[in-house]
Amino acid sequence: MSAIAYITDSKLLELHRLNAHKTMNFWRLSTKNSFSDFGKDDLVFFLSKDKELMKKKEKGIVGFGKLDSIYSYAPKTMWNKFGKENGYNSYKEFIEAIEKVSKGHELPKKISSFYLKNVVFFQAPIYLSELNINISNKVESYVYIKPEESVIKLLEYGKDAVDMWSGDDELVNLIDDEQLAYSIKLAHKEIGDFNLDERKLKSANRTMKKLIEKNPGSMFIGKSKLDVSYINKKDVLIVLYHDKDLDYRLLVGQAQLYKKYIRTYYHGAYKIYFKTCDNNKKIIELINNV
Repeated sequence: MSAIAYITDSKLLELHRLNAHKTMNFWRLSTKNSFSDFGKDDLVFFLSKDKELMKKKEKGIVGFGKLDSIYSYAPKTMWNKFGKENGYNSYKEFIEAIEKVSKGHELPKKISSFYLKNVVFFQAPIYLSELNINISNKVESYVYIKPEESVIKLLEYGKDAVDMWSGDDELVNLIDDEQLAYSIKLAHKEIGDFNLDERKLKSANRTMKKLIEKNPGSMFIGKSKLDVSYINKKDVLIVLYHDKDLDYRLLVGQAQLYKKYIRTYYHGAYKIYFKTCDNNKKIIELINNV
């Protein structure tokens, strides 16, 4: 579970913003996945390097997107696959942008990209120092936003800064959904998975993977190998692992902790429900009434 602020070309962002794109292919020169803790559904915040948008040399956040996939292609293949989602109106402009920032101003054989969904832009830059979030002004490519609670704060602030040119009130709801999802991940970080032996954990993980395959839209919570969530608007379903050898009282405690920590990080309206992977009706009724 991570969020990074990545320095971004203002021309690229402007095309996406003016066309109200909700998805974009965020390309970068490096083909190495050098991120120690970053993957699907994590957030990329756009850190503008436009000097006109800087405040006392501080770069501002001008939007964000959620990571869907990571790609590595030759520039021509990247253009053929994503076209204007790369942020330029023509292949010529795309190549010129790559050459401008590449070593020796030569076209590399391959570049990589983050394919982002749920893209949102802000009316004006958000300066992290105003939220008591400190990052260096000397960042050359990207920086992790730490601690994780700062991401919740940034998203909350962003709801009042949405660029309505690139969308409507739906974008505020989208940010709200990201806040809730991130809060669930933070809750699991506090709680952790059940302490199962290695053999049992592998078996349990297979069970939960099969459950995810049968229920589109569901996913593991953060780095969990056992807990699965599904969010439908403001209804949250959390599916907990259970079998005959696992004391049901552990699930009761786990449900209580999820409620406690989600409330700590997210203050909007939502409903939370719990199920077990084995659909044990007695335990489901019990953990939903704690």
